[in-house]
Amino acid sequence: MREINRLQEMEVFLTVVDEGSFSAAALRRQMTPSAVSKMMTRLETRLGASLLRRSTRRVQVTDEGQAFARAARGVLDALDQAEREAGCGPVAGLVRIATSAAYANHILAPILPELLESQPELDLDLIVSDGISDLAGHPIDLAVRAGPLPDSSLQARSLGASDILAVRAVGAPAAPDLQIGFSYARRDPFWRDDAPRLRATDGNTIAALAIAGCGTARAAAFVVRDALASGALEIVPGSTVGREEFHVVYLGKTASLPARIAAVVEFLTRRGRVG
Repeated sequence: MREINRLQEMEVFLTVVDEGSFSAAALRRQMTPSAVSKMMTRLETRLGASLLRRSTRRVQVTDEGQAFARAARGVLDALDQAEREAGCGPVAGLVRIATSAAYANHILAPILPELLESQPELDLDLIVSDGISDLAGHPIDLAVRAGPLPDSSLQARSLGASDILAVRAVGAPAAPDLQIGFSYARRDPFWRDDAPRLRATDGNTIAALAIAGCGTARAAAFVVRDALASGALEIVPGSTVGREEFHVVYLGKTASLPARIAAVVEFLTRRGRVG
């Protein structure tokens, strides 16, 4: 008789419910859509109940499926909590972190040796982009985001706030006519008055362009701290100082996160603050 991994069935079923399709669930679980579909068929056959209604692009959860989802979440949450209380949840495996180049270079890189030394069985994969990553639709465990958070199912922990400074190269004209800014719209209203002629997709490049004398740029204080200290950049006199919040965001409640993800979240909230 073939052994049944009931916990895996529950986890995959809940992923299908959360994602709304077999293909999205397969991507998140690192399985093939065919494997997900076959597992769900076996689960329904074993339970003798129709949990999901299939369509071309989406799946709908039946009343029986909704009831099973509630019960399954309770079982998995209770198991996670029991492991935490017993100290049995190992901090081991891969954690995928989506982050901007600025945060990765100036905040994350200097503190990672401490994390990796303290958790020798932990692996990290940094997905570096200033664009907003979809945690639900991609295999990403947590993300660092700047600016106000939209309403969503994501959980968030504060990483503090950074001053946003208007800077230029030392010796640049007193009234430079060229602004450097982001290639995409930022959520914080502070950025909306910018009309940059020179644009880039990440804060690190924007700071480098300012250092090169290309114009005036707005940048997080932690990004330009060293350039200001060395005299490569100066704060534009009379300019407005903004304030931007940073958060680490993730799916699910902290109490039921896998130990590997919870450990990284706790480490970032303690050591990865921007200000």
